[in-house]
Amino acid sequence: MPRSLAPALLLAAACATAPRGVPLPMASPPPTSVELATTYRPGGEIFVGMARSAGVTNTYGAYRVVGPSTSLSRTPEGRWGGTLGGQTVLLEILDGRIVGAGVDLAVRRDGDALLVSGLWRNARLDLDLRPTRIGGTPGGGCSLDLRPTEGSTWRGFLACPNPDAITVRLDGEAMEVPDVAMPQWLFAFLGALAEGP
Repeated sequence: MPRSLAPALLLAAACATAPRGVPLPMASPPPTSVELATTYRPGGEIFVGMARSAGVTNTYGAYRVVGPSTSLSRTPEGRWGGTLGGQTVLLEILDGRIVGAGVDLAVRRDGDALLVSGLWRNARLDLDLRPTRIGGTPGGGCSLDLRPTEGSTWRGFLACPNPDAITVRLDGEAMEVPDVAMPQWLFAFLGALAEGP
């Protein structure tokens, strides 16, 4: 290979692997003990129902995500800890990133899209959230394609590897895709998917 081509190829390779968009700031001041002790008031709600299940509803507020197998709280140190989809987690929120054991996600804004990519529970995750589509690979070899239908309902398929019909209902603040509270929206969504069949 001619020497003049080597730098151009390295630059092209670096550009091809760089994530799109800009990091989404998600860090906010940790809650005070008074805020943690106050009554939980959910701002958003995510329901996920698959073809052969009754469905799962997770809710979220400023400092908590709650559902049948999800109980995640923001700690005074600023981390998120508890159970998510039945698994124990302790996650740290950095500028545009969510990190923890088996988790390293980049959360970025690219125009009208919210992009989440990286490692989730030791599996590759790539999600693309737009006002007209939620799609990608939510981990574990699955692929997801949702489109808005009527009201706050989204319908589509979750293939793991066989496709199943999936219905997602976003209520309250959760309807404002992609301008949703992060990381709470993502935790409620992934926790509801994990609790499905």
